[in-house]
Amino acid sequence: MDAAAEVATRRRAIADVVETLDADQLDHPSWCEGWQVRDVIGHLVHLAEATQISMLRDVARNGILPDKGLAAVGKEIGARPADELASRLRDAADGTYHVPGTPMAVIVGEVLVHAADALRPLDLEPPSDPAVAAELIPTYRRFGRVAFHATPTAKVTLVATDTDLRIGSGPEVRGRAIDLLLLSANRAQVLDRLDGPGTAVIADRASGS
Repeated sequence: MDAAAEVATRRRAIADVVETLDADQLDHPSWCEGWQVRDVIGHLVHLAEATQISMLRDVARNGILPDKGLAAVGKEIGARPADELASRLRDAADGTYHVPGTPMAVIVGEVLVHAADALRPLDLEPPSDPAVAAELIPTYRRFGRVAFHATPTAKVTLVATDTDLRIGSGPEVRGRAIDLLLLSANRAQVLDRLDGPGTAVIADRASGS
């Protein structure tokens, strides 16, 4: 996978959708707790425009906790009109910022996951390539506890129904590669799109039972 080319393509596709959204859609709750759709789009713009230096500055300006700093900047940018958000995301589509020490492919995953966070609550399906999503899943399984504060796909086997992917051990969870990627990113909202005995294991784990 050419990660830089893939992420640029996905950002431009998202920008095309964003410029069609009205105010009610932008204000709709996203999959990220406490974030509206516009906030997630603002976060995508922030990541696209960022450099190592600018990210350090933005996080420092908004407090010592990185998650809170990123949220503050995302919401600040997300307050802008849809056409501006789309234009900025399109103009910065070739940006390659990613967290130091993580593989370049992570930025592809960020775009795919956050696109779903923003657009699926609006019943919009961001375009994705099953082979690309499948290629990202092993990385997400490795970084899950650090990046998403959880390892939802531990002790299950993920089986893609739209490409060649079988990974893990334990009861199977079957579905499209993009939904398996989102599950690996701790998006339990996709459970109703998946099947197999492993889904019950994950649901029980999520409920604490």
